[in-house]
Amino acid sequence: MKKFVYELHMHTVESSKCGVSTGAEHVRRYAALGYAGVIVTDHFFNGNSTVPRELPWDERIRLFTTGFNHAKEEGDRLGLSVWFGYEFHYDWNHFLTYGITPQTLEKNPQIMEMPLGEYVGWVRSEGGYVVHAHPFRTPGSEQIQLARNVDAVEILNANRSDGENDLARRYAELFGIAAVYGSDCHSVLQKRLGAVTSDVRFETVDEMFAAILEAKTENAVVTDPNLN
Repeated sequence: MKKFVYELHMHTVESSKCGVSTGAEHVRRYAALGYAGVIVTDHFFNGNSTVPRELPWDERIRLFTTGFNHAKEEGDRLGLSVWFGYEFHYDWNHFLTYGITPQTLEKNPQIMEMPLGEYVGWVRSEGGYVVHAHPFRTPGSEQIQLARNVDAVEILNANRSDGENDLARRYAELFGIAAVYGSDCHSVLQKRLGAVTSDVRFETVDEMFAAILEAKTENAVVTDPNLN
């Protein structure tokens, strides 16, 4: 049976300071690898964002979506689903956020002042989802205290060590939280990728997360055969 493969964690050079490849370049690579879809998760304003902080909020949101828009345009051309997401920061605690539109962000600048628990509650109230990214990138008790608040844990981040990923897996198991893989991909030259796979193709992020939360998806490591 054909598996549909999805990327949940990816950064563009347009909107993330640490990005190397453009949104369009990422999409062309994922399409060539046979992926069904990707979620663009550039760093938000409280993280490694390219957007100047002194600009008005609506202008910042417009600039922030540049990488996503370029990816979406290329995805539409190639038949690859491209969805909007972002990576929200609390110091070194990072939270991938899905299901929130740029239009919703534009109306809610107060999220920048929210404590994490309140932020997660706000995301859920807007119909979104929160995934704790690479939770053991930097050790800290706060991460464990917040475990029950998130929808899922990134138990394999393709850019983190096996030890960190093993701790993340145990963390998800301990609290009974859904688990996903992500690439944290910044460049089309990254050979090792992490993916969520499904027997069915998803038309929306809601469909994807309904399957993730019901344990109807699988996780996989993908290796780009075109890179040595």
